Amino acid sequence: MGSKKETKPQKQVKFSTLAIQALPEIWMVRFVTAIILVALAFAFSQICGLIIGTKVAALTTANMKEIFLSWQGPVLIIIGIVFVLVYAALDLFLRVYVTGGILKGEKAGIFSNIKKSLASIKRFINPSGISIIIYILFAVPLVGLGFGVGLTSNFAIPNFIMDVLLKSTFFKIIMVVAIIVLLVVGFFYLFSLHGVLLSGLTPKEAKKYSVKLVKKNWKKFVLTMVIVLAVTLLVRVGINLVVNSISESRLNAIEATLPDNYTERDYSDPNAWLSLSDEDKQIMSYRVECTFSVLEWGYIDLFIAMLCSAIIMLYFTKLYIEFDSAERGEKAPTWVSRPKGGAYVAKVIAMFGLIVAVGIVSFILATRADSYTLRKKEPAIIAHRSCGTLGFENSVEGLSLALEHGCIGGEIDIQRTKDGYYIINHDNDFARLFNVAKKPSEMTLAEIEELELTDNNGKIRKVPKLEEFLVEAKKLNAILLLELKGETADEQMADDVVAMVKEYDVEDLVIYISLKENVMNYLKEKYPECQVASVFFAGMGNFENLPCDVLGVEEGMSSPLIYFNAHANGKKVDVWTPNSEDSLRLFMDSDVDYITTDEVELSQKVRKDLDSRTEREIIKNRLQDFWSL
Repeated sequence: MGSKKETKPQKQVKFSTLAIQALPEIWMVRFVTAIILVALAFAFSQICGLIIGTKVAALTTANMKEIFLSWQGPVLIIIGIVFVLVYAALDLFLRVYVTGGILKGEKAGIFSNIKKSLASIKRFINPSGISIIIYILFAVPLVGLGFGVGLTSNFAIPNFIMDVLLKSTFFKIIMVVAIIVLLVVGFFYLFSLHGVLLSGLTPKEAKKYSVKLVKKNWKKFVLTMVIVLAVTLLVRVGINLVVNSISESRLNAIEATLPDNYTERDYSDPNAWLSLSDEDKQIMSYRVECTFSVLEWGYIDLFIAMLCSAIIMLYFTKLYIEFDSAERGEKAPTWVSRPKGGAYVAKVIAMFGLIVAVGIVSFILATRADSYTLRKKEPAIIAHRSCGTLGFENSVEGLSLALEHGCIGGEIDIQRTKDGYYIINHDNDFARLFNVAKKPSEMTLAEIEELELTDNNGKIRKVPKLEEFLVEAKKLNAILLLELKGETADEQMADDVVAMVKEYDVEDLVIYISLKENVMNYLKEKYPECQVASVFFAGMGNFENLPCDVLGVEEGMSSPLIYFNAHANGKKVDVWTPNSEDSLRLFMDSDVDYITTDEVELSQKVRKDLDSRTEREIIKNRLQDFWSL
């Protein structure tokens, strides 16, 4: 009768050794949970889509009030809260439990830690716990202090709101103060989550305990984490530099042997591949290698970034355990090696095996390299507020300026006066431009016509009327995005504006837009021949089924999936209002149909840069974010 095999005791090791040993386990947890989180997000979107579909095609900022005042609203809120809590538990709580368990020498598996993470959700269902979750979800991405979750890692205040806020000194001060307050609060409450999960404290107790630990140990904490962050950053940057240097050198050598006109060749027809010349095969091989390089090294960079993040969390948890032990008067913790059984070896093999698997997938995708190099149809540029930054906003002559700089037209803002006329003004009142704090609806046309200012060029500016733009648009053959704006945007405005557009014979040049869905639905139903855009900056559901011709999507929520679904349903897409060089590069090299921007001159520069790219640069631009999709 054989004796039971004894488990070897775990040896005491240095923390740095333990950190390296723990990486395969942490990677496996992240890999498994990533799959679970993707499935969870998909299920959530499908369920919400079904609920939203019982009332409207999609939930957007234009109909949000209507939805949340119906029965669907509370149901969506409850489902959303549950989803967010489960996501936070599987993404962040799990990382804390795993790193804590590793440092304490525990042998718990992935699914036992998942179970523990989900069970801990109920401990945050109280005011203090909710405040911790809210900070993790929204404050961490804004201030960059603390550990966040992938769900809101890209959370930011929409650019079109920031553009308005940053023009006001008052709001700038408020924002700076708010960020400082969030940083201070976040710093002193850094250990709150660890206190709840690893020490069994209530969220309220954990906050107080975190403040105590930070006050006593802040110098050591800051010094240690600065060093850890710097080292991990240097490691990631160093590996990237080496990898890119090797890749670029090899591609440069191959590129030097290619014919000068190779970028003009099209290999999109697979039937022609059998008859390719040696030169054509050389070009195809080069394109494949470029594609493979971007995809494989892109994954490796993601892999390294994940490992660096794991090291940072390990060090953070280590500091908490050390500070906690000292506070309790216990002896300093020691670290023991991880078990080296078959399960550990399997994780190591899986970790490096996936790199090989990604390489194979990258090569398969690379065989379609030719499709990544095809020039996309150029999106048409529309100047925001008639001319963007080229001239005075919402000015008639600005429309001509916009066309001179490559735009197809401009967007203008229509409001109704007290006596029923239509003028062009962006804000709710005339305070910013004309120093009169009255709304258009509070003034007659005659009173508005008396408003004037002298611009930076010494020119007298007045409030234009809609008729002036319609005349100019017909003369220039310019597209007009007519936004039915503000509190006077109603069915009467829709009827009146459509009548004026027909009177001036510019129906084919006009697209109607509004943030009020009821007005757009009325317009589309009564005047089906009109081009109508549904404009929104947040939402979910089947946007492609909205009753409109164009989806007007704010840049922060735009995605290739939205473009694909819109085009498949015969709709066009207008992205508003990308103003930075990076965002313009992104959307001008995408499948959108229109881009509404203030930075018209910058869009011209970006277009020249995009047109002058090599195939290697095109492939890199198109695929560099492939693994983060």
